[in-house]
Amino acid sequence: MEIDLYMYSGPGPKNLITDVLGVQVGHAQDKKIGTGVTVITGKNPFSASVDVRGGGPGTRETDMLSLENSIGRADAIVLSGGSAYGLDACSEIQDLLREDQKGYQLGKAIIPLVPGAVIFDLNINNNPHVNVLDKKSPWRILANKAYKSINNNLLLGSYGAGCGATTATLKGGQGSSSWIQKFSNGKEYTVGAIVINNAVGNPLLNNGPSFLSGYLELEKEFGGYGPSNKKYDNILRAKRIPSSLGKTDTFNNISSNTVIGVIATDAPLTRANLKRLAIMAHDGIARSLNPAHTPMDGDTIFSISTNQYHNDQVLENVDILALGSRASDCVARACNRAVYEATSIGSSKPGWKSLFSPK
Repeated sequence: MEIDLYMYSGPGPKNLITDVLGVQVGHAQDKKIGTGVTVITGKNPFSASVDVRGGGPGTRETDMLSLENSIGRADAIVLSGGSAYGLDACSEIQDLLREDQKGYQLGKAIIPLVPGAVIFDLNINNNPHVNVLDKKSPWRILANKAYKSINNNLLLGSYGAGCGATTATLKGGQGSSSWIQKFSNGKEYTVGAIVINNAVGNPLLNNGPSFLSGYLELEKEFGGYGPSNKKYDNILRAKRIPSSLGKTDTFNNISSNTVIGVIATDAPLTRANLKRLAIMAHDGIARSLNPAHTPMDGDTIFSISTNQYHNDQVLENVDILALGSRASDCVARACNRAVYEATSIGSSKPGWKSLFSPK
């Protein structure tokens, strides 16, 4: 028996995470060294949670967002290249927020709370250490530029933290999508996602041009191929460390990579609701990439709400089901848009548009 849980709606006007009222994004990148920083923030702090599914995460302040701990809020969330070095970007954003008098106040002290996650992009341009030779961390510099560029729009593809991102078969990048959910009882909420697709796995069905989750495509947002009638060829495609770096091109040398992102909503969610939203959003990674959540990935999804929860705004479990389902869809679509819009930089992998033509 089919149950009509919610009414059909559609993507937001920009089809970006900034369709969620109260969410703003800034990003900056250096295409010469192949890395970047993306910052998600707003005028007010977010209620926040996080779910980590990859075996090799690089994160900051995720424990703070755990349900058993006291805070559960964020003034900004940072997505960065640079592996562990890129966590410097969080410190720069923290400094800038403090200058703007934003943060958690304890007495006279203002403490901006800035969780973050990073991707491994240090092998871009066949130079594993080019990003860390400068006297000052490039991620602090890029974070400063990203914070000063914050607005309601963002660029997709090889921008922000997606600048140096790659996947098993194609150039990865920064992607985003949104969905306005209308419930049968008259409530309406927006869900939006931003991801940095730097996956070990393959986003395509076999060798393309169709995407693995092409059946989710709306309005030709990633090429217009939609669902494919091709059968899966059972070939496991995973990103490997380039042989030019002195490694043997075998599965023993699969590269360390990850998908990181943020799912945002204006729905009034409890911290437990937000945790469930992040968990369900991870399904979008598994639907759009094969393999996903591997020992070499650091897959991490933050969930945020711009609507402060009040006891008189309790959402039913069926509402959380609907929001989580749409969150998963948004993450999958954002992963695909990241690849579709990406362009090759330096020695990185080719972009989708350099191999295929949109319909």
